[in-house]
Amino acid sequence: MVGFRSNYRLSWLIIALSIATPIWASSAEPPLITKVSTDDIVVQRDGRFTQTFHTEILLTNPAVAEQVGQQNIQYSEALTEVSIVEAYTLKSSGKKLSVDTNAIFPQLVPGNPGLAMFNDLKQKVIIFPDVSAGDTIVYTVTLRQKQAYFAGQFTSSVSYDRTHAVEQARVTITAPKTMPLFEETHDVGFEKQEKGANIVYQWHYSAPEPLVDDISAVSPWDRLPRFFISSFKDYNELGRAYAALATPKMAVTPAIQKLANEITAGTTDRRQQTKQIYEWVSTHIRYVSIALGDGAIVPHPADTVLTNGYGDCKDHSILFAALLKAKNIPAEPVLINLGNGYTVPTVPTLAPFNHLITWLPEFGIYADTTAGVAPFGLLAFEEYGKPVVHAVTTGDALRHVPVLEPGSATATVKVSKRFDGDGRMWEDSATKATGPFGVVMRKEARQIEAVGPERAAGNILKSHSIEGTGSFTYPALTELTPEFSVSSHYETPSRPRLVAGQGFAPASGLRLVSRPGDWLMGPLWQEKLKETEPTPCFSGNVVEDISIEMPADKHLVKLPAGTEIKTEHLQFNSKWSIDGQIVVVHREFASHMDQPLCDGPVRPATAQALAQIREDYRAQMAITGSEN
Repeated sequence: MVGFRSNYRLSWLIIALSIATPIWASSAEPPLITKVSTDDIVVQRDGRFTQTFHTEILLTNPAVAEQVGQQNIQYSEALTEVSIVEAYTLKSSGKKLSVDTNAIFPQLVPGNPGLAMFNDLKQKVIIFPDVSAGDTIVYTVTLRQKQAYFAGQFTSSVSYDRTHAVEQARVTITAPKTMPLFEETHDVGFEKQEKGANIVYQWHYSAPEPLVDDISAVSPWDRLPRFFISSFKDYNELGRAYAALATPKMAVTPAIQKLANEITAGTTDRRQQTKQIYEWVSTHIRYVSIALGDGAIVPHPADTVLTNGYGDCKDHSILFAALLKAKNIPAEPVLINLGNGYTVPTVPTLAPFNHLITWLPEFGIYADTTAGVAPFGLLAFEEYGKPVVHAVTTGDALRHVPVLEPGSATATVKVSKRFDGDGRMWEDSATKATGPFGVVMRKEARQIEAVGPERAAGNILKSHSIEGTGSFTYPALTELTPEFSVSSHYETPSRPRLVAGQGFAPASGLRLVSRPGDWLMGPLWQEKLKETEPTPCFSGNVVEDISIEMPADKHLVKLPAGTEIKTEHLQFNSKWSIDGQIVVVHREFASHMDQPLCDGPVRPATAQALAQIREDYRAQMAITGSEN
């Protein structure tokens, strides 16, 4: 999926993103401090703009000096001209070391080297000289937007990471009075004033004492200090502007018409025709990430996508719509967030949207062919309950994907383990899934197929620190049936400690879906997530049965107790039993939600239930020698 990029990004935020998690938890001083960050943007009436940003970053330890001594400025070669105005290292002694022009060079952005010919996203790399702890790197960059994403329109958005130290950050946007901008600001200082023929919008942010960590389960655009600004007065305008870009790409050419007729040959039922076209696009058009010129938001023509046999999310949606159009079946491209974003600002911008799917008004369903493995009528978990913007010429553009219906997402896991007297173990498991759980399983199976069932099993076991060999079996991935099943087998060499009284919590070594209680109502094992932090939540059912056959001369030391938990929105129960030499643990979880987020009073009740479920999983069994 190619994301819809904001028009600009604070340079210090780019730096911050190079550090995955805060590394200064045990230190009183952050490893880097943004002393100054200024962003000045001048917008023209046609939507083009010039941006100049200046950044000064103090590096407080050797490790971060090594990481941040190189800065990458990303841009679209077709849309943007970039010039480095100045760049230098300011030594702690006060000496200024300028960056040599030979130490500033353009390169392709790493990620998809095999697709470089389809990607004009570039970066200018600045390598600062003699960077040490206590030094400050300083640079000023100017970007000139040569072409507006939407003619005569301007939008942008910025969010600030609370775990990074910022002494002074300022963003100024200057736009003509004839182009009024609408803004929405959260936890950031804001002011605006008239200045001649222009209006100046200005934001200030400071966080000299950042948080050590700021764990969350939702998007930065939902919760962090942030602001949005846009010339679109509402989402209807944005939807119509996107429709103007996308609709011409849906042209029905002779090749499109011919293919649509071939796919639907012998079928007159319109829903069945739609299903057949959906499955063809899902399984025949390879997904690739493309950002070529204005391709960051504009699809390629459907005929081009068909000829190439590949495309990104926008291209998938456009080809799907064009093939349907050839059969007189209406379809609409739809902007959506495919991550953990569940809100949109009142000010219409592209920031919350990073994906394109399709609305089928005749059947009242959304479809996403880019998944490649989702049966017709189903979406991935992360697409349910989301606000979306339809690319339409009339009617309301801002709508919502319905939440997942109770009972439509199920997973049943049956695991059979067997130990011998030396602690050698054999495990067989079978998992059946429906709804979005089936989509998850198919995606996992696709990855397994890419590396091979035996190697995939070995990699998973290794990730769990389990020594052993195994494999997977599953049906053909091109058959998009409502239910999907995967079986696995693995075995380990002898581990005498497991039959000598050492406690262990039984689980499946080759599990492909979450355990009962995990993920549907929030992350089970993220214990630092505050009860006040909202989490995505879904209706669903997960059942797990694990049986453990003990050697004939061994016995169970103690049978763990079961658990029963119930709140307004979830129910969990576990039960242990023993029959001869076989120990069985049954766990079952069911959730039912009529909203996409666990927030308000739902979240604390859910967090407390998850804490109890975690304790249940810590219950251990122990196998030891014969009682005789």
